[in-house]
Amino acid sequence: KMSIKHVLVFAAVVQLARALHAPFELRSSPARALQSPSQFGMAKNVLSHGNVVNLATQRQELKALRGGGSTPLAGCVGSLIKNIVGSGVLALAGAVAAFSDEPAMIYPAIGIALVAGIMSAYCFALVGRTCAIAGAKTYREAWAKTVGDSTAWLPAATCTFQTLAASVCYSIIIGDLSRDLAATAGVRGVMGDRTTTLTLTMASVVLPLCMLRSFGFLQYTSLLGITGTAYTGFFMLLRYFQGAYLPPHGAFSKAVAQPPVFSKKGTSAIKALILVSTLTTSSLAHYNALKFLTELENPTTARFNLLTYVSFLGAFVLSVAFMASGYLTFGGAAQGLILNNYAASDTLATFSRVGIAASIIFGFPLTFVGFRDNFLELIGLNQPSQGLKDALTIGGIIALTGVAMVVRDLGVVVSFFGALLGSAVIYVYPSIMFLAALKQGKKDVTVSALELYAQYGLIGAGTGLGALGAIVVILKTYTNILK
Repeated sequence: KMSIKHVLVFAAVVQLARALHAPFELRSSPARALQSPSQFGMAKNVLSHGNVVNLATQRQELKALRGGGSTPLAGCVGSLIKNIVGSGVLALAGAVAAFSDEPAMIYPAIGIALVAGIMSAYCFALVGRTCAIAGAKTYREAWAKTVGDSTAWLPAATCTFQTLAASVCYSIIIGDLSRDLAATAGVRGVMGDRTTTLTLTMASVVLPLCMLRSFGFLQYTSLLGITGTAYTGFFMLLRYFQGAYLPPHGAFSKAVAQPPVFSKKGTSAIKALILVSTLTTSSLAHYNALKFLTELENPTTARFNLLTYVSFLGAFVLSVAFMASGYLTFGGAAQGLILNNYAASDTLATFSRVGIAASIIFGFPLTFVGFRDNFLELIGLNQPSQGLKDALTIGGIIALTGVAMVVRDLGVVVSFFGALLGSAVIYVYPSIMFLAALKQGKKDVTVSALELYAQYGLIGAGTGLGALGAIVVILKTYTNILK
């Protein structure tokens, strides 16, 4: 009942969010056109009168931008959901446990996820809309054509280091899962130690994959990610409804080192920012907005918005399934990587670890090489030699392995980088680009007074929540202030 209720609420609010993309007219006053940058600078006066800011008739067709793709709407929805729902969902239960161990707090957590989902979906649609207005082909180009080429390195650097953060998360997950699978296989002693299993996996599997000259075959392994994630969500829900880890009679209640904890430490509201930051990372797909706009068949504004909101609704449902099942099973004991909570003797958990590990390992090269190539371009090496690429790959894998040996809490990495980088990419940059495009009078677009106010709100909220979230993560993890 809980899930159905929140899904219905989400769908209703989604319709409100979608309405923000369409012009609304106040009959009491005529629309006022902002025909020059100087007039845009007077937006405050326009808004104070409650007038609609109308730059021209809104373009409903986006085909002229890229010519349209050949992927049906349903196919794009599936791809976008997969793009949104990444490894970050495995940290959501731990993010709730970071601020409470009260079972009833799952409801506020779902509410936070709901608001974050609506804001993220709106900003994803806004990125596509801004690219169409500016005639841009990439996230960086959209910034260059709206805000200015001199600062285009900023979103490029942010996205580059976001892929680095993803590589760090992948390395941590590989370390944890390789250790657990070794334990399940009966490997003990030094060979079963996390440092050993992590090093062997990174050196013998991940590094050779990253050194490949072509990743063509890896596109076929994407099914592993979908299957592994879907199976894990099903398995977690099953174990929750079975009460398999609930003391004292749960089938695996005595097989875990840390049993579930409920209603002992209470709730700390300020720590809920950790969940906000984690949700930011788990819904980060905005730099790919134009990719989906390009691939979508008959890419009208209405169809792209439909693709966006249906996909984010699906991602919201999946995220809630992971978050609720993990948290309600382990409470305050839920770890940063929720699979670490399940017993090594739990066969279904073992299958889940194998599936997620395979997905992470085969997805690692695409993420890491994306970081490597973007980093080289960022520092001005547009045509690096293959030898330089290989050297950077070897050095990068060694460095990531070392980091994963020291930093073992996936939740900390996901929430920290989500606060610093994710908030900028999702909330701040899209609004800045959109406002800059309006200031320049780019192409045909219609904007309501409410939507203009929303841009400033998103910039402020994204900046504030990002900074506070990062501070809270650091204080909770490395000091006793928020213990």
